[in-house]
Amino acid sequence: MPLQQQGDRNQRVERQQALRVRRLLVSVAVYAPCSAFLALVAWLGYLPAGFVPLWTATFAAANLVFFALIRTRTNLRFVDPSMTMVQMAVAITAVAMVLYHAEAARGALLMLLLVILFFGVLQLKTVEVLLMGALCSATYGAVIVLLSVNRPGKVNVELEWVQWIALTATLAVLCPFVGYLGNIRRRLGESLRTIQELAHHDALTGLFNRHHLAHTLEREVARCARGTPPFLLVVMDIDHFKRINDTHGHLVGDSVLQAVAKQLQDTLRKDDYLARFGGEEFVLLMMANSLAAAQTSCDRLRKCVEELRIDALGPQRVTVSIGGSFYRPQDSQGSLLERADNAMYRAKTNGRNRTELAT
Repeated sequence: MPLQQQGDRNQRVERQQALRVRRLLVSVAVYAPCSAFLALVAWLGYLPAGFVPLWTATFAAANLVFFALIRTRTNLRFVDPSMTMVQMAVAITAVAMVLYHAEAARGALLMLLLVILFFGVLQLKTVEVLLMGALCSATYGAVIVLLSVNRPGKVNVELEWVQWIALTATLAVLCPFVGYLGNIRRRLGESLRTIQELAHHDALTGLFNRHHLAHTLEREVARCARGTPPFLLVVMDIDHFKRINDTHGHLVGDSVLQAVAKQLQDTLRKDDYLARFGGEEFVLLMMANSLAAAQTSCDRLRKCVEELRIDALGPQRVTVSIGGSFYRPQDSQGSLLERADNAMYRAKTNGRNRTELAT
């Protein structure tokens, strides 16, 4: 059986990687109309002949590099796997090249820098957006300096600096707004993750809940149906739990559930899966090569619970009855759970604090 926690983590990573690819495709989709627009500007005579094909090829190659980093998962080694600021910096460089060569159309093309900032909504914090805005302003300032040095007769330096002031003032207003939108998006994302967490975890014990267990069992049954090694399903029930509630109160009962859950989590192997099935019942999925190995694993868990000491219970010990069954060909979730549940009830009937396996 694959590691459940590792499986969930891998699924999250794959979803994030797919989202990063989609974001990259969005940026590529913006480069495409920009290339068409620049071709029009070149046709009107405001860009040198041959500039647009070279520009398009250069930044198509840059985006291919980003795509390769994502597909090979190399980006996961970076502090920011989305590479948002790097991609924006590349886009700002692309616009800087256009501005340097654009001659009289330079003022109109400054709007491209503002378009780049809106990509910060997807990922960046306000401070990071402000940094990118400062980079836009500094980049255009550098273009003006280079033009005044290299092409002093073809540029109106005063007009360029007026445009630089206008751009910088616009960025000073736009960047905080973009950062604010990004903060709202992040808060909504955090709220959604919290909702998803609550939907998959038991509020009292923090374990996976019955809903998550159903999805996990469905996947594991399908996996075994394809011929991979079967897994052991274990149903565990706290003995005399009603008596604990009646004698000590439900708050103590809740403490017992939490203590048992933590003790099991601390004892389980890293490839085992644990969920709260409901009430005082827990369900485990684990690998075992034989009935003897399954018996040993279950008894180890049973003894670890027996070793618990809960102050509110005084000398009274907490014990569990365990029933287990391996997956069998043609099993469904229901048949497998029923067989393990019946084995657990045999453990109850035969004296509790014991393990019974379906054979």
